[in-house]
Amino acid sequence: MRNHSRYITTPRHKRGGSNTTKDFVTIVLFSENHGYRMKSYGPVSLIKIGDRTILEMQIDAIKACFLNFEVIVCSGFETQKTVNFIKEKFSEVNIRVVENQVHFNTNCCESARLCLNNTNNDKILFCSGFNLIQPEHFKKLDLSASSIFTQKNNDDMTYEINAITNDGVVEQLSLGLKRNYWTEMFYLSDKDIVKSFYNTLSNPEYKNRFLFEALNDTSKRFPIKNVRVDTPIRKINNIKTFKRITEL
Repeated sequence: MRNHSRYITTPRHKRGGSNTTKDFVTIVLFSENHGYRMKSYGPVSLIKIGDRTILEMQIDAIKACFLNFEVIVCSGFETQKTVNFIKEKFSEVNIRVVENQVHFNTNCCESARLCLNNTNNDKILFCSGFNLIQPEHFKKLDLSASSIFTQKNNDDMTYEINAITNDGVVEQLSLGLKRNYWTEMFYLSDKDIVKSFYNTLSNPEYKNRFLFEALNDTSKRFPIKNVRVDTPIRKINNIKTFKRITEL
């Protein structure tokens, strides 16, 4: 486990919007890879949309919705750039970096396991670092129930996993259904489901598997709600989506 003291700072003040919760929430942002044909742009978190980086947009949305939180940024590609940016820009935010040094040879399951090793919290929101998050997305969250976030549309063709649900509860995440698109965001609400999810990730078989496979395993033992977001979440994971969004 890495020494946290290099990356973590204590907030001088905390603020939040009308839906701010006092519960302590951990937000994990997966940003270990670069976008497709975007290696020269550097870490995805530091790509600018207008005058703000994706990470700044995500942090602003978090601060608008949560009063008591920590942020864990999982990095891999050009980690030092991310570390330097965070130390410079977020001195008042409880944020740290966890590095997956073998991200090219593993998958998001290993990144999630490393992040879980770096928190003792049991209310954890996981989110792709490629997502352009707005406060209204986080405000859909019910902290009392584990959940995934889905949306009806997939105009940029960036989301590939679909949710099969029954009475609002996830039965399975699957490829190729072309409906109810999982936005690569999910929330675990208590210590039992967090422990179960961690145990799944710790299985050597999952080191190179995808997160939706680990969630499928977890959903067999714990109910996971499906939360549909009204405003579509856009994702920048390749040069085409980046250019399309920046030209709007």
